[in-house]
Amino acid sequence: MNNQYLQFIREELMIATADLSGRTKGQLVAFAENGMANTDRLKRKRRTMLDEVTGKVITIYGDPVPGTQTRGKGTSKALIEPVQFCTASWRRALATLVKHEHAWLSWCYAGDLTFTHQVAITEWAWAEFKTGLRGKRVAGKTMQRLQALVWLAAQDVKNELAGRDVYQYADLAALVGISKSTWSECYADNWRIMTQLFLRLDCSALCSTARTRSQQKATNLQPSIAKPN
Repeated sequence: MNNQYLQFIREELMIATADLSGRTKGQLVAFAENGMANTDRLKRKRRTMLDEVTGKVITIYGDPVPGTQTRGKGTSKALIEPVQFCTASWRRALATLVKHEHAWLSWCYAGDLTFTHQVAITEWAWAEFKTGLRGKRVAGKTMQRLQALVWLAAQDVKNELAGRDVYQYADLAALVGISKSTWSECYADNWRIMTQLFLRLDCSALCSTARTRSQQKATNLQPSIAKPN
């Protein structure tokens, strides 16, 4: 897939996962806006009479009395917003992705800051990064610093995809607690590997979403014919 189509999937996911709850009115607001109508004429009253035998007042329940409407007539409203209905296929496809792909798209494009998503992203990236370190001797302190860089790399790639400012090498060196020369010698290459991992994750997750959506739509559009017993 080219970058233009990937950007199209990103925009569709952002629209599909946007929080549109504020577009509808709450029950109290809707109740208050529909003011009382005219109720002066033909009010419904209970009819009472005195029982001559027992001397008690009894109530006679008659038929409903026709009268004016008690509240202003409101307008009908669909149970789901049109944009939510049109983008349901994207949410359905997103929900069926593997754990780390679903976590990445939800965190990166849906704004879902659930901690479990961040853990899934970090664990996947660290496992992939450690696979590339097999056979290499790395000091324990260096390994701890590299592990701390994983989440920074995820944030950096997210900002890059959104067109925001990214981390500079001097800033990263200060965050890790090393000099700029040490960063260039020991950490710059590993940093590029980490960012490439997240860029690859982004591309694969977007492609999986589009592919899954197409398969689900093709399956759901197939006419079902009832078979005789």
